[in-house]
Amino acid sequence: MDDDFIVDDDECDDDDANAASDDDDDDAAARDANDEASEDDLEIELRDDIDVVREHENAERAREVDECETRKRASEEAGKHVGDDRALECGGVAAAAAASRGGAREGTIAPIASRAAGRRTATVYALGNYTFGTKKQRGESDGSIAAKLLRMKTAYEKRGKRVSVGAICMVNQHKTPHVLLLQVTPTSYKLPGGRLRAGEGDEEGLLRKLRNKLQPERDDGLAEYEFEIGDRVATWYRTAFEPNMYPYLPAHITKPKEELKLFVVQMPEKCYFAVPKNLKLLAVPIFELYGNPSKYGPEIASIPHLLSNYRLQLD
Repeated sequence: MDDDFIVDDDECDDDDANAASDDDDDDAAARDANDEASEDDLEIELRDDIDVVREHENAERAREVDECETRKRASEEAGKHVGDDRALECGGVAAAAAASRGGAREGTIAPIASRAAGRRTATVYALGNYTFGTKKQRGESDGSIAAKLLRMKTAYEKRGKRVSVGAICMVNQHKTPHVLLLQVTPTSYKLPGGRLRAGEGDEEGLLRKLRNKLQPERDDGLAEYEFEIGDRVATWYRTAFEPNMYPYLPAHITKPKEELKLFVVQMPEKCYFAVPKNLKLLAVPIFELYGNPSKYGPEIASIPHLLSNYRLQLD
C-alpha cells in the first residue's frame, strides 16, 4: 500500500484545523431568539382560521383510533385476534378521522414497517478490497483559505454563484465505516469533489471530479471504473465570502455565494485508486468525524448524522 494512503483510526492532536473544502479548478448555527415573558405578560393569539369544534372532534377521533390500535396490539400479544366487527369499527373510525382532516396531513401517517422498509441501504466494502497509488500532481488553486475566498469573490462578480459537489465514499475497516477524505495540508481536509462547470449537471460533474481525484490516468494501462452516484443527502450554503457555511439558506439571503451538495457514492467492490501526489487519501472512522467540526469542519463533521438514515451493510 502506498505511503500516500493513511487509515486515520487515532484522533489527531491538531484541533485548530480549518476544514473548509477546496477543489483543483478554482472549493451558525441559527440563533433561536427566546422571548422571555412573565405569566402576567403572556398573551394567547386566537386564530380566526381555526374551527375549534372541528379540531376537537378530530382530536376525539384520533384518540379513539389510538385506543383501538392499543386494544388490537394487546389482543395479539395475548394470542388472540380482534373480531371482525371490532376491526370494522376501528377502520371506520380511522377513515372518519382521515376524512375530517380534509387530506391536510395526507401521507404523514404511515405504518412503521413501511418507513423501516424504505430505509436506504449502502454496501461498504472492506478496505482490503482496494489498492492505492499515486499519479501526477494536480495543482491546488489556493494556498490558504483567505486566498480561496478572495478568488471566489472575483469569480462571483463574473459568473455568479459557485456550485460545488462532494462525494461521501466509504470503506469498511475493523467492522467500522470509514469515510474517504483528501488531505490538502496538515490542517485542511475535503471530500472528493469540487466546483461544477457552467451548465454541468450534479452527477456529471461529480463523476468528472472523482475521475480527476481518484482514478488512474487514462494512459497508465490500468482499468478504469465508474462510481455509482447515490442520494443527495445535504446542501450547504456560503452566504458571504467567509469560511462558514450553513445547512440552510437564511431568510435574509437571496443570493448565496456558494452552494455545496453532498452525495452518498456507492464504491465499486474492487478497484485501484490513484491520488495526485500533492494530496493524501485518508480513511477516517465515522466516530472520529462525529462532533469534531473544529478539525474537519461542520460539513464533514455532519456526515455521521447523514449516514444515520442508512442501513450500512458492512462487507
